[in-house]
Amino acid sequence: MNYSSEVRQHFLSPYGAGVFDRSSLGVVSGEASDRTLNVWACFQVQVVDGVISSSRFQVFGCPHTLAAASWVSEWLEGRPAIVLRQLNVRSLADTLEVPIEKFGKLLLIEDALLGCAQALEGTI
Repeated sequence: MNYSSEVRQHFLSPYGAGVFDRSSLGVVSGEASDRTLNVWACFQVQVVDGVISSSRFQVFGCPHTLAAASWVSEWLEGRPAIVLRQLNVRSLADTLEVPIEKFGKLLLIEDALLGCAQALEGTI
């Protein structure tokens, strides 16, 4: 399979891969999985004064999934926490040139972010 240069870049040097230290303040997480797609995604975001100061992710999936998680992790930082509910998955797929048959995998990233938003609402 041919991968776009953006996918290759994020796959080879993923931005935000990993987890926060347990002592980190203001961190919420969300995850989603689909065994039929062989995908699992977990995001953690650190929110300070309503702004995402940092993000981390862990994924199990294809190179497109990892690249998308990396792209999203970078995109989140410095934005208001409301964007956790505003990811445009179609735009993400277009940016990374993700084939339509893998679109469902990107939706799981969206679900993980929604989990972060819900967890954040539970801390207010």
